[in-house]
Amino acid sequence: MNLLSKKEPQTLAQTAPHRTITPRYGVSETADAFTITAWLPGVERASVETIVDGENLAIFGRRAWVAPEQWTPVYREIPQADYRLVLGLDHRVDREAIRAEYSQGVLTLTVPKAEAVKPRRIEIKG
Repeated sequence: MNLLSKKEPQTLAQTAPHRTITPRYGVSETADAFTITAWLPGVERASVETIVDGENLAIFGRRAWVAPEQWTPVYREIPQADYRLVLGLDHRVDREAIRAEYSQGVLTLTVPKAEAVKPRRIEIKG
């Protein structure tokens, strides 16, 4: 069973009216948690928003810098669009304990597993 799968909930889709692109992201798993890393170049910390809405986790990032009108771009490494990523959360996670950190364009979310699904050691008597 996968923790995350792309979904497009209508309630979250309406919150991003501008042109958006999906950021590059990765998901890793340990015994205690899932870690989601999303790369949002050109986005300041104040312009990043993460929302847990039922079964979905949404990440929005608004680009802060806009080139002056008189500039003609020759080459762009970063697209002129805001970022938007919506992932479905599995029942095995603790939605209330999700933590987020943002540093230099990289958002790291720690999504702890629910206690009921964590491996536990069973004591053998006798």
